[in-house]
Amino acid sequence: MYPHYFERYKTDGVEFNMYIGQSITKEDSFDEIYLYNLRLWQLQTMCEMENIAFNERKNMDEELRVASLILVHSNPMAIKFRMDEKQFDVDGAYNIRYEIIKKRIDKANIKGTNERLTIPGKIAIVYSQDKDALEYIKYINFLQSRNQLGKIEFLELEDLQGVAGLKALRVEVIYQKDFNEKDTITFNDLIKEIEA
Repeated sequence: MYPHYFERYKTDGVEFNMYIGQSITKEDSFDEIYLYNLRLWQLQTMCEMENIAFNERKNMDEELRVASLILVHSNPMAIKFRMDEKQFDVDGAYNIRYEIIKKRIDKANIKGTNERLTIPGKIAIVYSQDKDALEYIKYINFLQSRNQLGKIEFLELEDLQGVAGLKALRVEVIYQKDFNEKDTITFNDLIKEIEA
């Protein structure tokens, strides 16, 4: 796997950011296949986390469901490492738009309705460029062939304060009755799918 930066933190849920690109390492030259691999791995991992959370309900006093969301951002961005907080942060006015979108999309509604984008049992994938949707449809088709994902929806989102024109894919998670987190898709499976 190509070197990348992964950051996880807890708010009212669990959020993580991943940054990948040539400037993170001077050792290896960057190829987009590394980005595709990381994105497919992320979606696969989201399916696994959904299954773990779903199966853990039997051990809880109160039923708790999760709603999963992925924000796809394909444009290069400037990031800087803040030594005081020991984390990466976006840099520059244009890149701040990404942070604004990230903070607001979890409350987004589907255009023309009062229905929230994020609902239990489905993974929402928010994007602004059609090429990103086409890329993720390939990953979804692969995971559908593995019986991990089901029906897919193509949605437009209501305009948010300072953000307009976002679209989303929303795909059903197929929960496995005999889910075992050790039985996951291998790295070789991922590479075969990316190269196809």
